[in-house]
Amino acid sequence: MGSPFDKKFLDSQKSKLLDLKNEILNQIAEHGNEEFHVEKDQTTEDGDQAQAYQDQSVAFGLREREYQRLRDIDIALAKVEDGTYGICEETDEPIGKKRLEKMPWAKLSIEAAEEIEKQLGNFRQAA
Repeated sequence: MGSPFDKKFLDSQKSKLLDLKNEILNQIAEHGNEEFHVEKDQTTEDGDQAQAYQDQSVAFGLREREYQRLRDIDIALAKVEDGTYGICEETDEPIGKKRLEKMPWAKLSIEAAEEIEKQLGNFRQAA
């Protein structure tokens, strides 16, 4: 099954994905690793130390999200190339065009994403 979208839409999405990828890579390069380093003079008191480590933890979480987004973008770009872009990974049905325009790295249709969220919510309640 090939992509359900025409070449013009696929080219537009590929361009968006490449722009997003470059934007994330530039942000990572710009910030480097300075946000992960805790200076000794920042941690003279216990409260300061706790805040510095909390800030560091938040920075790690944000960076991990950036890397996950990069992986998702690379997967979407590969799908554009192999002709499977825009196909839901759960249902094998087309993902809505509006969803892809807002979230060009989407792997799931709205319906499939909602179903997974519902299942996760049920799982969390049972636990």
